[in-house]
Amino acid sequence: MKRRDALGRVALLMGGTLSAPTMLAFLESCKSTTESSSAAGFSFTSERKALVSEVAEMIIPKTDTPGAKEAGVGEFIEKMLKDCYAEKDQKSFTKGLEALEKKDFMKATPDQQTALLKEMEASSKAEMDKAGEEKKKYTEAGKEYTDAGVPFFRLMKELTLLGYFTSEQGATLALDYVPVPGRYDGCIDLKPGQKAWAM
Repeated sequence: MKRRDALGRVALLMGGTLSAPTMLAFLESCKSTTESSSAAGFSFTSERKALVSEVAEMIIPKTDTPGAKEAGVGEFIEKMLKDCYAEKDQKSFTKGLEALEKKDFMKATPDQQTALLKEMEASSKAEMDKAGEEKKKYTEAGKEYTDAGVPFFRLMKELTLLGYFTSEQGATLALDYVPVPGRYDGCIDLKPGQKAWAM
């Protein structure tokens, strides 16, 4: 699968928009030495891995198809953050995990977990809106804007969708998958109830 194809699919799943760091992670293929050395120290503890996997599972739960945990989305998120994201995004993500830990996310009931994630989603949206306004002000004033890291839940959701739908389970079981495709048909109507096509 090509990076640009995966990026396009995830952008559609996210309603047509992805954060700049996620787009850069896919369009750039390497990091500078300083970026690589700072990323080398980034990793999750076993408790954090379990937390990330649990949040991913709440975003894409197991139904008649595998959930995010079975697709290995937690490991994917750690790898992506370590190898493809700037330190500011890693810090933003870590800050979000710390907030969930303070609220005992893993010990909460499913309803409480859902409420916490909805609260974080609303907070992420407000942060993104505020950052957009600040960037506009800096641009109008002719100054360079140094943006903060992508809010935790926004990044969590993007990476969960990306990890899931580019995994073997997501592509072959959650989407319609043709292992050996025939001729290309550019415009095929989906039948009612049919899954979207895999890449």
